[in-house]
Amino acid sequence: MSSITKKKYVLICCYATTLTFAILLCFIFFTSQSNADMQRIPEILYSARYSSEIIYMKPITSQQLYDFFRQSLFQYLPLLIAAICFLILILSGFLLMGIKLLDKKQENKIAHNLLHVGDEETNFLEEPFTSEYAQINKKLSAYDEDQRRLHSYIAHEQKNLIMLIKGKIAAGNDISSDMDTMSRSIDDILALSAHKNTQKSICDLALIAAEEYDSYHAVYDKLSFDFEEDASYRILGKEQWLRRALDNLIENAIKYGNQKEINIYLKQKYHSVLLYVQDHGKGISEAEQEKIFDYTYRIHPQKLDGYGIGLSLVSHVCDLCDGFIHVKSEEYKGSTFILSFPLQD
Repeated sequence: MSSITKKKYVLICCYATTLTFAILLCFIFFTSQSNADMQRIPEILYSARYSSEIIYMKPITSQQLYDFFRQSLFQYLPLLIAAICFLILILSGFLLMGIKLLDKKQENKIAHNLLHVGDEETNFLEEPFTSEYAQINKKLSAYDEDQRRLHSYIAHEQKNLIMLIKGKIAAGNDISSDMDTMSRSIDDILALSAHKNTQKSICDLALIAAEEYDSYHAVYDKLSFDFEEDASYRILGKEQWLRRALDNLIENAIKYGNQKEINIYLKQKYHSVLLYVQDHGKGISEAEQEKIFDYTYRIHPQKLDGYGIGLSLVSHVCDLCDGFIHVKSEEYKGSTFILSFPLQD
């Protein structure tokens, strides 16, 4: 509960208490005045009515006298009710003014928090509205990041590939390998444009990894693959996403592996499926490891890996499948990329 809400509660409680106390005082005063002490009044009184020289005596009972004074008091009752209503109106006006001031203060606080919604030091725990806004802003930022990643890939990778194909067609050269590259690039675009609400299915990661191993082992014989046959490697995702993620990791390992052995292996651990891709090449410095999954970052000065879309795509696929990616690397000692996904029973 925010401090402003607490102040509202206190203000309303004070108003109710004051109003109740005032009405109670008026009631006590009225009843004390209307209930006269009848014990001091004789049972029979006399009133004198003068008419010329003759005095007429008329007996008056105490009840008649009591009724007379009670009637006299009741003639002021409308005035008393009007005074109470006026008091209620005055107190209600003060209550309304107090609530408006507190609402204005709360609105200013919310507006201030919304202006600083992206600041790490901003505390949204007191205001559920700004907390929800922060979550929405975070999701919109993630979507914007996906779109910029996709636009970057289309603008640079696809443009270069199309220019290369056009040149080969003009020269009459074979473009079948370039068409395969184009097909893989289209798969990348589909993966990059996907979101978490995309329908997924159960995939056998061991089967996918084995097929990718067979495909790449034909062109790179220093590739090895290992897994435990008795374990389950079923995860939730899309086969196309997982193939492109593994393709990118293997291609990077071949590029930067210094023609050394590349190991692919699977493990089932902590109710998760772990996929390892290990090379023994150039490695990645600790400072660069924090940046390699940014779609605009190049791992090495040479333009071997385009605009860094590959590792960004792998990270995006892990997010889509409710997993994550981790890298262990030292310069000149190689790198190990670890993909972790929840195991599906």
